[in-house]
Order: sequence, then structure tokens, then C-alpha cells
Amino acid sequence: MPSPLETMVRRSASLAVVGAVVALCAGSAHAWSATGTVKNKSGTALSGVAVTVQDSAAIATTTDATGAFQIGSSTSLRSLSEVSDWSLKVEGRDIEVLTPAQGRIEFALLDGTGRLLWSATAEIAGGAAQASLPVGMRPGAAYLRVRPEQGSGQVLAVTTGSDGLRVASHLVAPRALAGYPVLKFHKAGYRDTTYAMTAAAQTGLAIVLGDTGTATTTCPSAKLPAGDQTKTISVNGVSRTYILHVPSGYTGTTPVPLVVDYHPIGGSASGQESGTTYKPLTDAEGVVSVYPNGLASPNLGQAWNVEGCCTTANDTSFARAMVAEVKTLACINPKRVYAVGFSMGGGMTHFSACHLTDIFAAAAPAAFDLTQQNQPDCHPSRPITMVMFRGSADNVVPYAGGHSALVTGMAIDFLGAKGTFQQWATYDQCTGSASAEDANGCSTYSTCAGGTQVTLCTKQGGGHEQGNGSIGWPILKKYTLP
Repeated sequence: MPSPLETMVRRSASLAVVGAVVALCAGSAHAWSATGTVKNKSGTALSGVAVTVQDSAAIATTTDATGAFQIGSSTSLRSLSEVSDWSLKVEGRDIEVLTPAQGRIEFALLDGTGRLLWSATAEIAGGAAQASLPVGMRPGAAYLRVRPEQGSGQVLAVTTGSDGLRVASHLVAPRALAGYPVLKFHKAGYRDTTYAMTAAAQTGLAIVLGDTGTATTTCPSAKLPAGDQTKTISVNGVSRTYILHVPSGYTGTTPVPLVVDYHPIGGSASGQESGTTYKPLTDAEGVVSVYPNGLASPNLGQAWNVEGCCTTANDTSFARAMVAEVKTLACINPKRVYAVGFSMGGGMTHFSACHLTDIFAAAAPAAFDLTQQNQPDCHPSRPITMVMFRGSADNVVPYAGGHSALVTGMAIDFLGAKGTFQQWATYDQCTGSASAEDANGCSTYSTCAGGTQVTLCTKQGGGHEQGNGSIGWPILKKYTLP
């Protein structure tokens, strides 16, 4: 049997909306909610992600510092006020409300997710306000909300069709509106992601945003020419130099990664550029690379300060200033800067991973380990992927670790390849056991915090030699800064 409310609407008579809706719809509501976290592909929580209902900004929130979000809506069929002297008249597409309120009235149609389908405002004149639905409204169930400028208004279930608007049964409407919203996740620098809800209440959603790598990068107006340039900068009053290498495939219009490649003790920027195994691979991809020069050690030429050995220079400040300058000269993706190095350059790579995780996305040291002198002060600000290369027969940096007095007055004690491997697994909060060595002698902790990995590649019978770029580069370039 039709309700009194439905019967009166069908006769196009004035309705006492408030009392009827309350009586008919006590306890009826269409509600949904979702909670979860948003992370990047490396597993790092993303704060400040905008979470909205797709195609509508009416319901929105943002993720907090832990990447968590909570969003939802409840559209109740109860009256939203205690006013009892409102009435409503519906004739096809025309709606009229009789009310003692003053000012303007907002008419709105919303779907079950809270998305606005249509709205109009009208002046209240002579105790009434009118609005008309547009021609061609999509047929289906909805909620009609009538609300004055001041105070709350009324909500009732309706259906729309070719003949206009009809009040719907309080049982029919929730069933017709049983679809669930599609959530949209947006953050600058990341690809927009959507999630279609499958139930009215969902918890523990794990949303992953892919990094676009371009949204926060503005390329310099002048394109750098291909080739090498030797650059000089002042760091704490000391002149420092580096070689900036631009490959022929560099366009200057698309942000590219940057590789910082450290030379060995007694070596040079130009020597490392000639000897590295990374440059042929990165050049082919249009990747910019830099080769910094260290400062003099007591007896073995240019070196790096890795705490305890082998100069007194502030090389972390140098690295920071150098990367910052290159970003102003070339179109660099700031989330994709990597550190690699050989021998003491490997030591500086370890040191960079300890102290410059806000700059470097991942690192690949070769022929060097953490030391007893620098390990206690190694406190990475976040987990960082490490790919380490060691030769089992290295006669300069023993694979098993131990004491070295190679530099006069600056003796150091190596943790050894395995000890360093375990220490980085601890820093990165890796769980489980490392994998068995593969055909390249590489063993990996793959379940680490932030989606990082820690890999040690051991070359059986290998000596003191450069890292293997054909293994290291494919791993490094998968990782970006959070």
C-alpha cells in the first residue's frame, strides 16, 4: 500500500515533508566508509595525498604523516530539522517548496555516494521557492535535498525519469543506491590512482601511487650541450671541482636521473669517468653523470673523508652542493639521484648512503666496506637500497675485513663484505634470510623497510675492481626518493 507521502506526491498535492519523512524513514540511511594508507612503490608512506570521490570534490580528505586516510559519507532519510511547517509540491520536472524561511533555498540531487548530480538556488518569495530539473536527467534513484541559507533542511528519497521526479519508497531508494563510490588519490609528482569500493565499509586499504618523476621538475631554459665540462664550486671556503658529463641523448626537456660516481684513493674525476662501468649504460639512456674530485690525503693523492680516513674535507657538504648546482644546470629528476663509486669512492658511496639519504635514492659501492670508525655514526634517515660489489680475493680491502694502515696516520678497520652486508640489512630493517647467491654471486635481502633491498654481489676470485654496472644500474634505477 503506498505511503501517505507517495500518494500525495502522485496527486501533485502539497506535502508535509518533515513529519512524513521522519515517520516513514526512521533509521534508514545509505552510508559508506573507507580507511587505509597510501604509499609509493618503494613502500614509503605518502602524506598530503588528496582523497576524493571520483568526479566530485564534495567529500574529501588528505592523508596524514603516516599516509593514513579516513573518508566516508552518510546520507540519512530522516528529516534534517525539526521544522514541521514545510511542504513540497512536485509536478513533473517542477519543484516548489512552501516554507516560512527567508532568503534563498538550495535544491540538490545527490547519489548514494554523496556526489552532486544537480543543484539550483531560488529566492523565497511569498513563502515559496521554485526550481525545475533540467531536461534529460539520467533516470535512477537519488536523494533530494531542500535546504535554506540559514539552518538545515530536508532530505527524501526520489527517482528521476522521463516524466520528472517522483518520491521513492524508503525501502526502494537504498537498494537503488547500493552502488559504492570510486575513490581517487592525487598527489603532485605521482600518478593519479583510483579504487572502486566493493562494500559499504572497507578498512585497511593499501593504495600505491606510482611516481611520475616530472611533476615537480622545471627544466632549465638553456639546454646543456653534449660533452664534458669541469665545474668549480666553493664549499665552506674551499674550491672543489667536478666533471659534468652530458650524453648525446640528453634532450633538456625531460627530467633524467643523475649518477654521482666517486673515484678511488689516488684517482681522479677523469680517471673514474674512463674506468666506470656505469657510463656506457647511463649514456645510452640519456642520463647525466658527474665525477667529483676528492682532496689530498697524507700520502696517496686525492681521497675522501669517510670518518677516520682519508682526508679532513667536508665531502658530504661538497656532494650536497654539487648535486644542487647540477639541478640548476641540467633537467634532473630530483627523486632519481644515485651514488656509485670504486675503492675509496665506494667508501664515499657508503658514507653518502649513511648521511645523504635525502639526496640519493639508492647507492652501489664497490671494493670498500663500512668501517669500525664510521659505522657507529651511520644513521640513515630512511631505508635506502644498497647494491654492493666485492671480490673475494681483494688484496687492498680484504673480503673478510680487518685493519688497514694504507694511509699514513689514518688507519681504519673494515667490517668485511659479509659484516657490511648484515649491517645494511639491519639499517634497512630487513626481515627473513638473504637469498642464495645467483649466477652473478649476488645475494639479496628483498623484504626490507620502505620496499628497499640490500644486495651483495661477490665475484669469486675477483680482486680490487670496479662494480658491475650491468647488474647495478638496472637495480638502482628502479628506486626513487619518497
